[in-house]
Amino acid sequence: MCLGRRLMMNHSFRSSVKAFLPQPAVDSIRNLKGALRRLQMRRTRRIFERAPAAPSCRGIDLLRTLQRKYPFPPEYGYDAKSYEDRGIERTQEILRLPGAREATSFLELGCADGMVSCVLCRKGKNATAIDNSAARFDERAFRGGVRILQMDAAQMAFGDETFDFVFSYDAFEHFVEPERVLQEIIRVSRKGGHVYLNFGPLYMSPYGEHAYRSITVPYCQFLFPKSLINDFAYQEGLPLINFRHVNGWSLQNYRQLWNSYSHMLIKIRYHEHLDLSHLNLIRKYLSSFRSNSSCFDEFVVSSIEVLFEKTDEGRA
Repeated sequence: MCLGRRLMMNHSFRSSVKAFLPQPAVDSIRNLKGALRRLQMRRTRRIFERAPAAPSCRGIDLLRTLQRKYPFPPEYGYDAKSYEDRGIERTQEILRLPGAREATSFLELGCADGMVSCVLCRKGKNATAIDNSAARFDERAFRGGVRILQMDAAQMAFGDETFDFVFSYDAFEHFVEPERVLQEIIRVSRKGGHVYLNFGPLYMSPYGEHAYRSITVPYCQFLFPKSLINDFAYQEGLPLINFRHVNGWSLQNYRQLWNSYSHMLIKIRYHEHLDLSHLNLIRKYLSSFRSNSSCFDEFVVSSIEVLFEKTDEGRA
């Protein structure tokens, strides 16, 4: 049985157990787990901040040993049903956001298959979706009324103030020029319009290299040289890692970006999601982390979710 399937079965088992417990008991367990995670994070932060910033070089034998400890993640799902299900789920999420129900014209960046925009069209919205590659465009999106185009988000061929609502899922960490993309978003958004970005894992978080379909070790980007990672992948018959697939931006880079354009984009909602599942690796290999950043948050904030409203100052 593959590790990914085993992981999903374990999740199904936990879900079944929860179904038989009264809700107060489930909430108590969840709260206790959350408190323990926060305690571990505080302890790890203190250790981290006292550690020397001395890089360490680790070999392929350690990578092989760690690889055996971490299972492959469940499949993300690139079949027609998965595209459809994600399109429905994300559309429901978007339409619960301030400004979305009133909006008529939507723009999706990094749309991949385009099924989120397709479901928006079914809800009576006008949706345009772009991606720099047409490889995964779904024919159902074309048939569903989406204006789906191959286009660079950093150089959009749309007029100023064209869209009421601009959104993107799991794409901002891949854009080569995030600031240029944000400038373009501001330009094509109408005054009073909204921008929703939901993306990750960020580069410095546990799976920020986006290598998990080949290298399952969290923080592999800090523990091992890139050349060694691909040597290992080659030896194991795994797909090689395209290290240009992510832009390498840190949490601090994004925080500074939001601040730089705060006069044009007001934060309506903002959340930095934590992944505290692998604090043990930070504690065990402290020097590899401290040599890359002195900011502990970089390593535990996995994704960002933000909703902006464009101000009157937000002109191109």
